[in-house]
Amino acid sequence: MADVHIFGDEGCKQLPALFSNGVFYQDNPVGHVFPLFLLQIVLIVFTSHAIHLVLRPLKQPRVVSYMIGGILLGPTFPYLLTRAFTLSHYIFALGGAAPNYEDVKAGYLDVVFRDEGVSLLRTVAYLGLDLHFFMICVKTNPRQMLQFGKKAFVIAVSAVVVPLFILSQMKSLFKVQRGIVIEGIGSRLALDYISMAVSMTTFPVVADILSELRLLNTELGRLTIAASMINDIGTSACLIIRALVRKCLRMHLSFLEAAQKMTGYIFLIVLLVFVFDPWARLIVSRTPKGGRVWEGHILMIMLAACAMGAFSDAFLLSHWEGPVYMGLLMPDGPPLGTALLDRANFVPTELLLPLIFLNAGRWIDFTMINHPTVFVGLVLYMFAGYAAKVLAVMVPAIYWNISVRNAAMLGLMLNFNGLGQIASYMTYADQYSEKALLLPQAYVAAILSCMTMTVISSTLVAIFYDPLNARHVMGCRTVQHLEPQAEFRLVASLLDEEPVALLLDLVEASRGDEQSPMCVYVLHLTEIMGRASSSLIAHKNKKGSIDARQMDRLHSVFINYEQLKEGMVVVQPFTAISPYKTMHHDICSLVIEKNVHLVIVPFPRKETGANVEVHRAARSIIPNVLSQAPCSVGILVHHPITGFGQTVPRQYRYHIKILFWGGADDREALSFGARMARHVAVTTVVLRFLPAVDREMDEDFLQDEDLFNEFKTEHAGNKRVAVEEVAVSDVEEAVAVIKYFEKDYDLVIVGRRQAWNSLLSEGMDDWSESPELGVVGDILASSEFANTSFSVLVVQQYVHK
Repeated sequence: MADVHIFGDEGCKQLPALFSNGVFYQDNPVGHVFPLFLLQIVLIVFTSHAIHLVLRPLKQPRVVSYMIGGILLGPTFPYLLTRAFTLSHYIFALGGAAPNYEDVKAGYLDVVFRDEGVSLLRTVAYLGLDLHFFMICVKTNPRQMLQFGKKAFVIAVSAVVVPLFILSQMKSLFKVQRGIVIEGIGSRLALDYISMAVSMTTFPVVADILSELRLLNTELGRLTIAASMINDIGTSACLIIRALVRKCLRMHLSFLEAAQKMTGYIFLIVLLVFVFDPWARLIVSRTPKGGRVWEGHILMIMLAACAMGAFSDAFLLSHWEGPVYMGLLMPDGPPLGTALLDRANFVPTELLLPLIFLNAGRWIDFTMINHPTVFVGLVLYMFAGYAAKVLAVMVPAIYWNISVRNAAMLGLMLNFNGLGQIASYMTYADQYSEKALLLPQAYVAAILSCMTMTVISSTLVAIFYDPLNARHVMGCRTVQHLEPQAEFRLVASLLDEEPVALLLDLVEASRGDEQSPMCVYVLHLTEIMGRASSSLIAHKNKKGSIDARQMDRLHSVFINYEQLKEGMVVVQPFTAISPYKTMHHDICSLVIEKNVHLVIVPFPRKETGANVEVHRAARSIIPNVLSQAPCSVGILVHHPITGFGQTVPRQYRYHIKILFWGGADDREALSFGARMARHVAVTTVVLRFLPAVDREMDEDFLQDEDLFNEFKTEHAGNKRVAVEEVAVSDVEEAVAVIKYFEKDYDLVIVGRRQAWNSLLSEGMDDWSESPELGVVGDILASSEFANTSFSVLVVQQYVHK
């Protein structure tokens, strides 16, 4: 294709051809803009994903892989290639001269970063940056900044003010030439901007990395998100005002003229608040619950985000400010936020965003480090700022009773760097700008320091921060060791409404007699959709007042039950919004905070109907809860149910059977069943299985005997309690006995592991469907008992480690 010519007043301007004539006509495809651009996309996406596959086991976030990929594809690649060839010539004594780096670099850059294609690369890269920031902010709820009150505000302010002050005192270490240039770094303002970039915490970057580390819905993760939002929004606002004031003063504008310059910024805010925000909320109000947002609305919102970028640039702001503010005003979550992320997030995030890192990497040339002392000094200068930031965060965190280790982890989390800092350094060192602040070697030092700090922070956080560390949990959080008159605390977790009726019956039976108080924490687990940060919402405050704004029908049923019981049972409703893969964090955190004795997790027998994804998620949570919950765990195996009753019926009757083999888990099951047996409307049958051959009388056996005899003694005169014993020699006999007694029961309780488990598990491993339920629980949940009406509660006793 022939080159394009434009005629103007200055004569003929030749523009590069977009497309190639093809290799069959001896034309080089990458010598043209469009094929070169496609090659750049393929190179950076493939390279960064390949690096991420290697680094993912090391707990490194994807932004690190993007940074490394961009650096490797820049001048670093010919540098490493030249070094490799030089080393090969030396080792193998090859003939001829080793390749010259400058020649290899010029040839490589002429292929991958031709001048004709750089303009398109930069333009599309910044478009991807704007849209990515917009998408991140769509997932953001600004109200979360208020969740931690003064704590988050003080931490956020400390994280900015202290490192800025420390770094301002260290500027004198660098030599200033002619009052305007710092040797080896750049403009006299360079260190000021680097200090600000070090002190700032970019919320989208922090949210992304915490999500990858699966720490988004931990207590420390939520505090980090709140502090980073305050830090990011507050410092951005201050920088905007500072830039406008500096520009007005530099241009010697009067007060009226300065006000006119501010008009553009005010117009942008008014446009977003009074035009866009009502429009977005109108879309939400007109979309039926569970309905699909019209494609035209998605298109118009994406176009509006691009327009906001253009307005921001026109009104003296950074090009990404408008999309960020627009995203923050967007209603997060379903239906609009979720629809945007589902249908419009892939291209800007997966294809366009990596181009920013490729664009950043093409300026990194290690041969440009011609002042090594200044280079090292700048790196140390930045790390002094990072260290000051950690210490500045730790002091107020420790004041608010956060442990020293967690305070240090909080400081490291607020040091997560990424796209925001890289975009800032690129702006400061823009080689196409006449007012570039950073020299090439200073730019290299800034990018490497930024990446290294992220690697160090993410690695240390992944190794040393355990949000579910139960080593400091006091006491035995089990039903067996609960004092008779002590309050029994239970967490009932649910992903949907199916097991509500079963849980209500179970809670009512667990109440036992009226002498033992009981508190039920109802935790509704909701998948995070269209949000960047998770949240744990308490719907009842310390005074007992209920905030029903975010409650749903599920919570209302349990609140009605509490009111019916008139103080005999206390219900505390919670909602956890988080990804499925980390929901166990919410359960275990609530267990630790509330000193819970037993947590109930639903387990649907079949993944059927419209809730297949929810059923699958419910099953996936259980292994993590079993391994990490610092209390006993009950897995409620139930049939899929449609609809649920509003409360426990007045003529309440409940029939339970306890299968007792022996062992810690069976003892916990028997203890829980003993508590239920005290309820006047509960009928209990205990079926004890004995081995056909004599069992060794070890300590475990003696504990079984003591507890079983204690149970029989307590309920000796209770006509609603029956005890039966049967000897079995193998699992087939055990299943036959269970089937014989399977009728007319609402609930069967069994321990997850049995004392003589080898006899039961022999030959069972090959066809086990749900190993997390244990041998007996797996049998009862299998298709062999598919036609039964009873539910199964599989109990695991907590053992303090």
